[in-house]
Amino acid sequence: MPIIHNQINKFWYKPSYDKFIKSSFVKQIFVEKDSEDFTATGAYLIKMAKKISKKHIPWNEDRRLEILANPRLENALFSLGAEYLIKGVFLYNGYAVNKQKQGFTFPTHPIPLKNNKNKLEMSEVPSLFYFKSYINRIVNFSKFDKKQKRTELSETKKEKGQKLSGITRMTIPYPKSNALLDYILFKRNYSLHRPFIMSEFVGLTNQLYDFLNYIAVEGCGKSIGKLAKLKK
Repeated sequence: MPIIHNQINKFWYKPSYDKFIKSSFVKQIFVEKDSEDFTATGAYLIKMAKKISKKHIPWNEDRRLEILANPRLENALFSLGAEYLIKGVFLYNGYAVNKQKQGFTFPTHPIPLKNNKNKLEMSEVPSLFYFKSYINRIVNFSKFDKKQKRTELSETKKEKGQKLSGITRMTIPYPKSNALLDYILFKRNYSLHRPFIMSEFVGLTNQLYDFLNYIAVEGCGKSIGKLAKLKK
């Protein structure tokens, strides 16, 4: 206890952003055994976000802040949860989530943890864009993409001949994995930094959760529901 007390005191003596990121507290090479921490936290946040997304309050200017709080909180939980989950999948499959050190190059990415830990930066991790770019080398999305196509064709067939005044298309799109990864990145990089709400179909929101569940199952063998149970 005295050691921790002294370390924290030293840490907070003339603190600065640069001092924060160079602190011994944040220096860690994440390895395979850390994957459970990432995936469980991510799944829990995603499950919370899904619950919040179901809260719909009819618009009332007097309740503006209360109404906007739900989608903003859903965006924050969803975005952070997706990032934790995806990084956990990388670790689970033996790939690094730390940045490579300057002076080291790797012929392929993602970077295998085996024999490369000394080539990784202890205080830095790549942005979500990196993980979005390489997750298809860990998770095969072909089954998901085929399911999306089948579902869209099925829904279009069901709605054939039905019309509503002013509505040009009765069914919603069923994007493939690349588009959904782009949307997750968009939510992560914008919803946490800009105070606006992106209009979404409820069906599309459900697709995003199904997509993350697919990543969880294909990437580490467990559903979001199972991963989100933090108590064993």
